[in-house]
Amino acid sequence: MSSPSLRIRPRLLPVTIMAAVTAMALTGCEPGALAPADSSDPTTSPTVTVEPTETTEPGQPDDTETPAETDTPEVTTPPVAGDLPCTDVFTADQLYAFNPNFAPSSDQGELPGAIADIADAGGTVCAYQHVTGSDRLVVGVLEGPGDFDAPPFETVGEIGVASAQANGAVIAAASIYFVEARDAQQVLDEVAANVN
Repeated sequence: MSSPSLRIRPRLLPVTIMAAVTAMALTGCEPGALAPADSSDPTTSPTVTVEPTETTEPGQPDDTETPAETDTPEVTTPPVAGDLPCTDVFTADQLYAFNPNFAPSSDQGELPGAIADIADAGGTVCAYQHVTGSDRLVVGVLEGPGDFDAPPFETVGEIGVASAQANGAVIAAASIYFVEARDAQQVLDEVAANVN
């Protein structure tokens, strides 16, 4: 014959487990883990030291140093340069067909490979970004390129950059989705047809 306490234990087991899990979860929520705790004790609050700064007299030039600029990111849309609107370079329908989760982007960022060269030469550069991630598609067009030359395909970090000449323009497309030139061929063809 089993004791009454043995019969009660199986019923209390789920409650005991839930209480233990809740207690463990709550111990990780101590103040200060994710945000500073409010404290009315002035001895425990952090102190901030303010360094004196030099001031200039009114009318005197301010010769304080500004932070050195690192490679300034270039605006990628609206066009860096050039007269082509991005809506004509790569249409909304074409962008949707490429990836329905992409949208035009005005974020600044570095331009990879031939795209940067197109921007430097005065071409049009348009950027599109995944709405929930950092994946980007960047398209560049340089009309009347003269002796401008771009490699058919290059890799810059994780980004593949494909280029082609068509209809008197150099066209380039860059994305992490482009592992080889043929991955970008549809985008290049569509842009070439748009700028014809």
